[in-house]
Amino acid sequence: MKIWLYPLWVIINVLVALSALALWIAAPEYKTLNVGLTVFALCLGTLLSFLRWNELSVFVQGRYFKKVLYHLMNVGLVLAIVGVINYLGNKNYSEFDLTFEKRNSLTDQTTKVLEMIKAPLTLTVFAKREEWKSMLDMLKLYEAKNKNIKINAIDTDVRPDLVKAEKITQNGTVIIHYKNKTSSFLIADELSVTNALLKALRDEKIVLYMISGHEELSCGETSQEGLSEICTKLKSQNYEVRSLDLTRTSEVPSDASAVMVLGPVSGFLDSETKQLESYLAQGGSLFLGLAPAFKSEVYDNLTSLAKPYGLKLGKDVVIDRLSTVQGSEATIPIISTYEHEHPITSQFQLRTIFPLSSSVGLIQGNDAATLIAFTSSFPGSWAETDLKGVTAGKAEFNEKEDIKGPIGLIGVGERVGTNAHKDSRFVLLGSSSFLINAYQGQSGNTTLFLNTISWLVNDEGIISFNRPGIEEYPVILSSQHIQMIFVIAILLVPIVFFGCAIFIYRRRRLL
Repeated sequence: MKIWLYPLWVIINVLVALSALALWIAAPEYKTLNVGLTVFALCLGTLLSFLRWNELSVFVQGRYFKKVLYHLMNVGLVLAIVGVINYLGNKNYSEFDLTFEKRNSLTDQTTKVLEMIKAPLTLTVFAKREEWKSMLDMLKLYEAKNKNIKINAIDTDVRPDLVKAEKITQNGTVIIHYKNKTSSFLIADELSVTNALLKALRDEKIVLYMISGHEELSCGETSQEGLSEICTKLKSQNYEVRSLDLTRTSEVPSDASAVMVLGPVSGFLDSETKQLESYLAQGGSLFLGLAPAFKSEVYDNLTSLAKPYGLKLGKDVVIDRLSTVQGSEATIPIISTYEHEHPITSQFQLRTIFPLSSSVGLIQGNDAATLIAFTSSFPGSWAETDLKGVTAGKAEFNEKEDIKGPIGLIGVGERVGTNAHKDSRFVLLGSSSFLINAYQGQSGNTTLFLNTISWLVNDEGIISFNRPGIEEYPVILSSQHIQMIFVIAILLVPIVFFGCAIFIYRRRRLL
């Protein structure tokens, strides 16, 4: 072998060995490539050693080798110490989020769900390797909060066999394995991950029935007056939403986790309300959202269902003059006062809008009910009983007939069903317009509604996040700043380090 060719092969062997080591650390899933490079590096090193065995023997016996071995041992010890520290750091992972908006932390609701995971749970991500980072960065936050969670990642380009076996159709699909159950979801954000975990933790399916047949608000209506947005949110939280016509049944289906009556226009037959009453007696839960009863007798048999829970719906319209200051009308109260002792609103601080709402009050002597949202105090708000005056655009406080604020807008109550051992829960909302699409985008209406449904079905998980909006503070650099950064980082710093290295090397050669 030519003299100049041997050093070239030594350099190639070192580069191949370093490449194999880097791949084993950074990409252990490429086992075939890693094993091939490792075997090639070992074989080539053995061959090169055999070709210069006599020279190597002399070199090993010399003083210079002892110095080299001494330095290699020092480097090895440093690497070993760093490795042990890294291992201990991975085993005892801890993090601190110093951002003002806590953008790198999980919400309190997610933390509550993670506390429910008591057995090993595996999250396997199927995506291209270049797409891993954002997904794994998010999932590692979950892994850090609960040691039962383990994360795997599969490169869909490298393992098409697994992609086919698991029937993966999209990159970003995550498969959850928990207690002999398997489910999958498409990762998008924290909400998508947490809701998928919540679904995996549930032992039973949650089914919500929406009553139809009385011109109620509809999930199929996508206009401003429809319910398509909140229905989409319910389904995204893994709740199954079904329609139910009580005139075609003799009883509420036994699989109903809750029943919702949202904005009926016409009244209910006695046979229908008896089905609801029987369902509640068996431990069922009911969400009743009604518009102000300008036809005063329409809702009487429905509102009577709320009385055993200590709730009553006023035959009035809530007036809040402070809403006009915020650019709204007096009949569209803008609310920011809640009962923070109740689970639904314990951490709720968003603004909500209750357009054209009746008052919700408590029945004296019944301690089972709680009002969770209120208007401002009097004289800012009151419950106007002159419905004709409201229709005509004239509303004035009458001390004898009207009710002074603060006025309750949502009431919740619970009691043990007479024919069941579990609690029966009831929600009374005095504004059906609170739910429509027109008021879901710029307010906390959706969040409050979903949290209420979560409580109604006794779901220990989360429904929505109250994470504040992230404010951006851009840093604008001038062309001079960019040039300075380039000169310092790309030119000056490397030159200084190389200069120091050359100086130290020459100085050590002279010693």
